[in-house]
Amino acid sequence: MKLSSWIWGRLQTVLMIGLLVLVTGCAGLQSNQDRVTGTVVFRERIALAPNSANLVVRLLDVSKADAPSTEIASITHPATNPPMVFILPYDAKQIDPRHRYVIEAKIVTKNGDLLFRNDQAYPVLTNDAPDDVEVMVKRAGPGSAAAARNGGSSDVERDVAAIEARLPDLRMIPGSYSAGDSKATFKAYVTTDGQPVYVEEHRDLGDYGKSDVKFYYRNGKLLRFVEDANRTNFGGASDGDALNFTLNLDFAMGRFAGGSKTVNGVPGTPDEHEVSGAMAQSKVALSRIEAALGEAAMAPVTGRQTFVCEDKSRFYATFEGRKGEAVIEFLGREPLVLNIKRTGSGYEYANEMYSIRGKGQEAIWTGPSGSTKCAVSAEITGLALAPGDFPVVDITELEKPENPEWTRFINELMPAINSCLAVSSGDLTSVLKAWPLNHGMVGVRTINSNGGRYDCLAPTDGLGEVHTELVEANTNRLPGEGNVRFTPASGAYPGGECFSHQRLEHNGIFIGWLSRNNCTS
Repeated sequence: MKLSSWIWGRLQTVLMIGLLVLVTGCAGLQSNQDRVTGTVVFRERIALAPNSANLVVRLLDVSKADAPSTEIASITHPATNPPMVFILPYDAKQIDPRHRYVIEAKIVTKNGDLLFRNDQAYPVLTNDAPDDVEVMVKRAGPGSAAAARNGGSSDVERDVAAIEARLPDLRMIPGSYSAGDSKATFKAYVTTDGQPVYVEEHRDLGDYGKSDVKFYYRNGKLLRFVEDANRTNFGGASDGDALNFTLNLDFAMGRFAGGSKTVNGVPGTPDEHEVSGAMAQSKVALSRIEAALGEAAMAPVTGRQTFVCEDKSRFYATFEGRKGEAVIEFLGREPLVLNIKRTGSGYEYANEMYSIRGKGQEAIWTGPSGSTKCAVSAEITGLALAPGDFPVVDITELEKPENPEWTRFINELMPAINSCLAVSSGDLTSVLKAWPLNHGMVGVRTINSNGGRYDCLAPTDGLGEVHTELVEANTNRLPGEGNVRFTPASGAYPGGECFSHQRLEHNGIFIGWLSRNNCTS
């Protein structure tokens, strides 16, 4: 809704004054902002000759498992013996709170030969990840130098890091199989469309030992094969001796691109039989995933199920056929009760704002902010359910003079807050701060589930025109913004270890949550 330019100008003036106060009060902190810091270490007892190699550290956006990562920032400086400290500046405007970011580190010779690299993901910045990390790099195997000069190894490392960072958002399908005396269990991670991304297998080979195998896929093609085995070498000159075997093979568009292996700690070069064997195992793994997906598609959805969605949301759904309803439980939200609807095939449950419809173990979830594709997953982690076993505070207790936060006035600001929440953009909106203005108006700053922040101007009594505007700059922050968030009972309190929560009530009626950010306040 439109608002006179004079009133909106007054609000912008107030916001700018608040921003100036924030900048003035926090000028001493600017040197610590918009950078990732950390150390790079390796365990090998190797001394690097002075000026013989460079340390390369990069900040990567790895949000898409089926697409190359995007470089946000990088630095290169002479490598020393560990620990090597790095400070990596970045442009905060390129950081999307919905995305995932990792640090990649490698040590290369002056002519580009790869000496060390990290072989696991180190998340930073978003999703409660830190901005200071210790990165462990490991010595590169034979054949890595040429790959590094050609850029192939670096591309695979980025893609592998992207896959590992995305695993919590993917659908997981467990399974098992046996062959003779060997038994194996596996976990397959796929997109909601069923495209394979990552498979890990644990194989019990009976008298022959054990083996752990990992398959990484990009666009349905094998990207990396990793095997770590402890076997008894039956047959040959070393019959009965223990054999510790590692194999690491990289592929480009399904073709072998390079790799390394060790046998009892001795480096070697993979042979053609090991490469062809890895590709054959990958085909078998893909066939098992296809079979598991087929079985899942035919299985009816009953009881309590876990859904993961393309927009990274996740929820529990309990289908109660006898009652003709489904109960949906999101992170921190009060349960949603949806009533069954008649359909030609599949199922559909809905109320006036939300719906879930699907067939087998795939579904479309629809809410005020749009629709997203979801699928049943075998497990889910970190899903806190409403209302939460939190301390209770009555809204009148916040009015005490010793309360230094904006919530001291939340009771009288609540009509305006409710008006702003009613017209908020996006889903699951919380209030970062609200404050009184002149001429009977109230300013409210909100944040939605996608990290979008909005300023809202509403009358104190909540009646009349309401105006909202996107806060475009990440640096435009008000004093005390986000120290304490208010989330209405229909929303979802923020997750993560940084937040502590209280249930906000008024005369015994549940209003919502107050969430204090202990990492910034």
